[in-house]
Amino acid sequence: MQNRLIWLSILLLTLTVVSRGSEAMEKLIPFENEGKWGYKNASGQVLIKPQFDMAHDFSPEGIAAVVDDRGWAYINENGEIVIRPFVVDNGPDYFKEGLARFRIDNKFGFFDRKGKIIIRSQFDFAFPFHEGLAAICVGCKEDPEGEYHSVKGGTWGYINRRGKIVIPAQFEEAGDFENGKAEVKFNSKRVFIDKRGRIIKGSISDMEKEGKQSIGSARMETDGTIVLQLRAESSGGTIGDAVLRYPPDHPEYNKVLQHLGGLEKGQEKLVPPWEGQK
Repeated sequence: MQNRLIWLSILLLTLTVVSRGSEAMEKLIPFENEGKWGYKNASGQVLIKPQFDMAHDFSPEGIAAVVDDRGWAYINENGEIVIRPFVVDNGPDYFKEGLARFRIDNKFGFFDRKGKIIIRSQFDFAFPFHEGLAAICVGCKEDPEGEYHSVKGGTWGYINRRGKIVIPAQFEEAGDFENGKAEVKFNSKRVFIDKRGRIIKGSISDMEKEGKQSIGSARMETDGTIVLQLRAESSGGTIGDAVLRYPPDHPEYNKVLQHLGGLEKGQEKLVPPWEGQK
């Protein structure tokens, strides 16, 4: 009898722990009150008091993007700030290959979808990952201008997803990798390199042969949205960075699609200059 009571007590304790765990994992729903946003559960119980100017849904990994008096941040389910992302296109940096950028003390690093820092902040600027590599610069200066980000000077190389420099900074410009190669500017010429940083023989691009150059990359998401990651260099050597999104109902959608020469879902390609651009 005594053994049965002991086992019953253990069972009740286990059920209590499981129940509490389920409550902790309960979905948090953003709500607004007098101009401020917080989170409540399905029963209407306030779990994170209204304090944010904007609040997004929690991700499956347990973080949510919010806006406070300092700008964008990711919080956990306790309402605590986990990390502040780099802001692009008037919002948090997009996750590419599971990583997004952040900046501390004017140095760039990367964090994952849980808000965990994967690559510490150490680069003067960094572009998103493509095919496992991200372009980074050494000695450049970054100056935000609204939703655009100007980068001037320095040299460019590439890191892997562990933050290790796998292609030393030696290029005047560096593009994203696509199909195992990336377009770079080296000794004032635009050529392609492979993932070991070697110039591909005879690889001057068709754009270069025609006296043109790529102004960025384009990809189509699963819902048909076209995302343009554009870069441009001014006569003074300033590099501009911007992300533009064109959902299928956008009035310029067909025009952009035609300019790209067509694009399929999941496909990514270089963006040629528009008429009037060199």
